[in-house]
Order: sequence, then structure tokens, then C-alpha cells
Amino acid sequence: MRLDLRNSKDVRDAFVAIEAKLVAIGKRDQMQGVTVQPMIREGIETIVGMTRDPSFGPLILFGLGGVQVELLKDVALRVHPLTDKDAAEMVRAIRGAKLLDGYRGAPPGDVAQLEEVILRLSQLVGEFPEIAEMDLNPLKVQAPGKGCIALDARVLVRAAAKA
Repeated sequence: MRLDLRNSKDVRDAFVAIEAKLVAIGKRDQMQGVTVQPMIREGIETIVGMTRDPSFGPLILFGLGGVQVELLKDVALRVHPLTDKDAAEMVRAIRGAKLLDGYRGAPPGDVAQLEEVILRLSQLVGEFPEIAEMDLNPLKVQAPGKGCIALDARVLVRAAAKA
């Protein structure tokens, strides 16, 4: 992975470096290409995810994302299905909620869209029981009216149980 590529030369150089690493370990034939995506600097890093608990079923998670989720473990959990009230409570339940308000002069986050992402994830896992785990991390919360951008996603799918 290469970050913060600023021009076409940087992209070409990164491609060559990635290809060279694969050649060095004998796996060049497994390279099917690369993905180039915009570098998103703005926004507040959050995580939205879910796991299936054997007793409770789907549990929805929200918290500060990126390395903060591992370091601070500042998260809120709710049992699926969620209501709009649940999503709003989750966003306000974490200690870092003030970051979404524009803490210390930073721009505030698009809380309405963040709550919508949480609700849509809850709906998604309700409709697809084969989703065993999922997380969007980081999910960058942009300024109000700009929405949220998932920079990375992980989904674990298992065969659905037969009724």
C-alpha cells in the first residue's frame, strides 16, 4: 500500500515498487492490478461495524475509528434492529462525541449522515444473515452536508443457516 501519491509519477513509482516486492517473493503472477483511490484527509475517523453474538444476534458497534478504536476502545454497542433513537444515542454515547461537534475549532461532522450509515448497516445485516462480521474502519465523517466516506471495509460472510 502506498499513501499520499500526489502525481502520475508517484503512482507509476508506487506501482513499480509494489511489483518489485512481488517479484522478489515469487508472487508476481498473483498481481492482477492495483487500485488507485483519492486520499481523503478531511473528516473525523470513526468505525461502524457489527458482529453476531450467539445469544443476542447481531450487535452494532460505533466508535472512534482508525487506531483510536484499538487504543482507546471508545465504542458503543446496541442489539439489532436499531431505531433512529438508538443510532443517535450511539453517536452521543462515546467519550469522543465532542469531536463530531467541532472540538477546538475543527469543523463539525455530518452527524445526520453518520446516524444514517449506522441505521443502514443495521438494516443490511438484518436482511443478509450470512454477514457474520462487518466493519467500516475508518469511516470518515465529513463536514455537515458532505456525508461519510468509508475508506476501508471488511466483511466476513458465512453460509446462512437453513430454516
